[in-house]
Amino acid sequence: MDSTDMFKHILIPIDDDAGSRRVIEQAVALAHSIGTCVTGLHVMMEFNVSGIVDELIEPPLDQLQKLSRAHADKLFSPLTYEAEHAGVACDTIAVQGDSPWRAIVAKAAESGCDLIVMASHGRRGITKFMLGSETQQVLTHTEVPVLVVH
Repeated sequence: MDSTDMFKHILIPIDDDAGSRRVIEQAVALAHSIGTCVTGLHVMMEFNVSGIVDELIEPPLDQLQKLSRAHADKLFSPLTYEAEHAGVACDTIAVQGDSPWRAIVAKAAESGCDLIVMASHGRRGITKFMLGSETQQVLTHTEVPVLVVH
C-alpha cells in the first residue's frame, strides 16, 4: 500500500503560532503530492461569563464571539490561499473549546481524517512541563497518525 491509499483527508490544526505557517505549507504540499483534501481547524477560546456582571464585559459576549470567528477566518487565510494555488480541496472548521487537543482529536474522528499534521511548538524544560503540550496530548489520545512539523 502506498501513501495515496493511506491518506485521503488531512486535518491541520491552526493557531497564532508561527509554526502554523510551516505546517500549512508542508501539509498542503503533502496533500497535493498524494491527491488528498485538507481541513483546517482552529479552536476558539470558550467565553465563560457566569458570575461576571454584564456591564463589566467589554465587548459583550456576542461581540466577543464574532471577533473570535473573524480571527479564526484570518488564521485560515494562508491555508485557503495555499490550497487554492496547489489545487487542493480545502475546508475550514472553527470550534469553541477550552481544550484544543480534545477538539483536535474529536474533529479528526468526526470528520474521518486519517492524518493530522500539526506543529511542535518547541517548548522546553519547565515551560513544557507546566503548560503541557497540545501536540503531545494529541499524540497520546488519538488513534489517527500524526505528522509533527518542527
